[in-house]
Order: sequence, then structure tokens, then C-alpha cells
Amino acid sequence: MDEAKTSEPISRFQIVALLALACLNMQDGFDILAISYAAGAIAESWQIERSSLGIVLSAGLFGMMIGAMALSPFADKIGRRAITVLGLALSGTGMLIAALAPSIELLVLGRVITGLGIGAILASLNTLVAEFAGEKYRGRAIAIFQLGFPMGAWLSGFLVAWLLDIGSWRHVFAFGAASSFVFIPVMLLLPESMDFLAKSGRSDALTRINKTRKKLGWSMLDALPDTAAQANAGSASQSALGAVASLFTPKYIARTLLIWTAFFLLLTTLYFLLSWAPRIIEDMGFTAAQGNQGGRLINLVGMAGITVLGILGVIIRPSLLTSFYLLALSIALVVLGSVSGSFTITLLLMGAIGFFIHGSMIGLYATAPALYPAEMRATGMGWAIGLSRFGAVLGPASAGFFLDAGWTPQDLFKAYAGIALAAAAVVWFLWREEVRRAAD
Repeated sequence: MDEAKTSEPISRFQIVALLALACLNMQDGFDILAISYAAGAIAESWQIERSSLGIVLSAGLFGMMIGAMALSPFADKIGRRAITVLGLALSGTGMLIAALAPSIELLVLGRVITGLGIGAILASLNTLVAEFAGEKYRGRAIAIFQLGFPMGAWLSGFLVAWLLDIGSWRHVFAFGAASSFVFIPVMLLLPESMDFLAKSGRSDALTRINKTRKKLGWSMLDALPDTAAQANAGSASQSALGAVASLFTPKYIARTLLIWTAFFLLLTTLYFLLSWAPRIIEDMGFTAAQGNQGGRLINLVGMAGITVLGILGVIIRPSLLTSFYLLALSIALVVLGSVSGSFTITLLLMGAIGFFIHGSMIGLYATAPALYPAEMRATGMGWAIGLSRFGAVLGPASAGFFLDAGWTPQDLFKAYAGIALAAAAVVWFLWREEVRRAAD
């Protein structure tokens, strides 16, 4: 579809729409990760074991994985805006169930439903940001949008501390439910995806598209785009199994397995840190407030890590940078597992860990697509991201079982340092594959 000329200035509607979507991404960050700051209060209130707490921390991530794989594809059938509204309703309902839960079983159920909603909408939010930004501002808009999730996780530390101060951990989930429901009318005020409308076959599609283009300051269309491309897309979707099989042809099987392994190892480490850091800092002998501060710092400095990688990625391959980031992450985790008693040093190391872990995630997202030709990228990335969510679930859950088995926080940090080091080696091999592909 024709897009805005690169010389056209950004419109007021674009600013408002993109700001609303960025705030929604921050809300998702709160809904998923606020529980990590409230975990100590939940454990104290119910006197639950760490293995059970690990399951609670993983439940939202499990729901997020299922939502991304099972619900997000319905955006192609009912629309990006519609699936986002449905996802908000699910996440708000899940947060409400968690707020009212009389048992750990219902708390887990509420977290799974929350994750389902968030997983359903993440892909649609990225698509809407790309559309509303237009060609000129797309790169910057997506970068700012991606910062919304860690920013929401960072701000959630302050909000959770305040909510625990005035009430209990139930207030954390009640706040998340209310804010999720508030975003439903906000989304209903935004227009539907123009790409979806163009392929929907609806009689009013052209009228609705032009109405949105007018708000964006773009020229009007006289007719919908040629439907031949849509027919080709339809036939391609019928050979989805063939598209997946192409990932395992002799030329791409090594790259595919390396990408899947890298994402799995990275998400295992990332969500262990994001979910457990505040609680583990408490277990190291510090206060709950200090644990909250350490958890916030991971996300705050993480935004700087993302920014620096984006700047350096222009002159150095992101794969090589990501490998270095992961190596530095493993060193920081080993050092953290070897020191004790000094909160200042712990805080500095938490900041370094946040810098490298968040930057590594964005670096891997930038690396993987370059290893496939254009016609394979969607399939390759979709499967890599979907399957890697098992790591996101495994990381927090396994940590709880290890702690119950008698592991110390220092033992955990050293163990996950080994996982980060393995990820660094895998990404280094990805860099070699990327260099080899460039030479083909």
C-alpha cells in the first residue's frame, strides 16, 4: 500500500496514536513483570515455598507464549484493533482474578489469563506502530515503542512499592486490571489496521482506509491495492508446513538451530532475572525496598543497553555485539555470585546485568532476520520467538525449584552465568554464519 512521502511532517494524529500504543506497551510491561516486585509480599502472605512462587512467576509467561502462538494469528481474521481489545479484556480479567484469588491455584489461573491477553496483542501492536508511523518515522517509532516494555517494567517497581505501602499485593493486580480496562476505549478510538482492511474484502474498506490516511496527512486512494498479491499470500499460507520445512534444508538447518538455541538460552536468563531479581536480593540479606531498587535498575539501565547497541549496530554487526554483550553478562553474573555484603556493589552489578541482557535481546532480534532470505524471514522469526518462550517459562520456574533444593542466590547467579556464556558462544557462531552468508 502507498505510504507517506518521506518529506511529509509527522501529524498530530500520528503523535497521539503512537504515544497511545507506546503507553499500552508500558502497560503490558507492568502486567507481566509487576508480580516480580510483589513476589516477596505474596510469599510472606501465604507462606508458600519458592518452587510454588516460581510457578506463579512463570504462569503469566506461559500464558503469553500460548497467546502469541494461538490467539495472535486471529488478528488476520478479525483485525489488529479487535484482537488488541480482546487481549486487553483478557489481561484485565486475569489481573482481576489474581487480585481476588483466595488460593494459589486461582492466582496462577489469573496470571495465565493475563499472559494470554498480552501474548495475543503484542504482534498487532508492532504492526499498528509500523503503519501509523509511515515510512519516514517507522524505524524511530518502532525503537521507541520497543523501549516501552522495559520502561513499563521499570515504572512498575515504583508503583508496586507505593501500592504495597498503602495496601497489599492484591492492590497491585487490582491496579493492573483497572489500567487494562481503561485502555479498551483508547484502542476503540484508534482506527483499524489499513493493511488488514485492504485484505478484508469489506465493502467499506476503502472508505475507512482513506479516513485514516486523511488523519495521517497522506493522499487519498482511488481504489484498493491489487488483490493479486493477496491471492499469492493465500496460496502461500496453504503451504505453511513447506515454509517450516524450508528452515531445515541443508543451507539453513545450522542457522535455524543456532537461532532457536540462542533465543531459548537468552529468554531463560532474561526472565529469570526479571522475575526473581527483587526477591533474590532480599534473600541475599537486603531489605525489600533494596530488592525493589535492584529490580528497577535492571530495566532502567537496560534501556541504555538497547540504545547503545542500536547506535553501535550501525558500524558493527549486531551479532558480534550481541555475543560480546552476552559474554559481559556472564562475567557480571559470576562476579555477582562471588560478592556479598555490599549493596552498592550489588546495585552496580545489577545495572551492568540490565545493560547487557536487554541489549542482547534487541541485538538477537536484529541478527536473526539477516540470516534468512526475505521469503523465509517471517516463518523463521515466528518459530524462533514462539519456541523460545519455553525458555521464558523455564527460567523463573526452575529457579524456584533450585532454591527449594538448597541452592543459594550466589549459586543461581553462577548457574545462569553458564547459560549466558553458552548463549554468547551460540551467537558467535551465528555471527560466523552471517559473515558466511554475506560472502555467498
